[in-house]
Amino acid sequence: MPTLPSSLRVLVIEDDAASRQAIAESLRESLHTVFEAADGPAGLAIALKEPLDAVVLDLKLPRMDGIHLLRKLREAKDVPVIVVSARRTTDHRVEALELGADDYLTKPFAIRELLARLRAVVRRSAPDTAAEVTIGDVVVDFDAMAVSRAGERIPLTATEYAILKPLARHRGEVVPREVLEAAIRQEGSAHVSNVVDVIILRLRRKLGRDLITTRRGQGFLIEWQDGRG
Repeated sequence: MPTLPSSLRVLVIEDDAASRQAIAESLRESLHTVFEAADGPAGLAIALKEPLDAVVLDLKLPRMDGIHLLRKLREAKDVPVIVVSARRTTDHRVEALELGADDYLTKPFAIRELLARLRAVVRRSAPDTAAEVTIGDVVVDFDAMAVSRAGERIPLTATEYAILKPLARHRGEVVPREVLEAAIRQEGSAHVSNVVDVIILRLRRKLGRDLITTRRGQGFLIEWQDGRG
């Protein structure tokens, strides 16, 4: 599994001074290096110049909104981005995730939750080049896009594999529902409101009832790690 750097370089782009200061101070207390920006152009300039481990991005910014900034950033860099916004609608979350955000956190939120999500997105962004992983009696072969259980090949649909892949790649970590929804959309599914739950149930039937754990309000995870992946 990819290891997490002990000290992260994080850019916080937030126009509300009090919110930006609270986030920055919490990150610095955790011994991370923090860059700050109060508007879109300033944030984009820092993001393009500095080698960063992650970006915390508000959507409602002066001079350049967060969506426009995210679009421009993704044209140049793959740095992990957590969007933080008071916008609660599914459309806003979907738009941000489809443009390349790695996570979406709705305001108000606990700083502790933001720190946990930062660690998670940095881990997910680190390269995991294992050709396959073994989870109990389930083997996921990423090169062949094939899955077997107890030595028997288990046929999966493209959408089922799209859900299983990030869970297997990041076993031991909670993968947010929004990340799985974005994976489904990449497979061309237009309606995803309940699709994730349906596919998780199908994967449990095919690969074992206890393989995937639901964390309510957070996402899903595969808890088993045997060290061979």
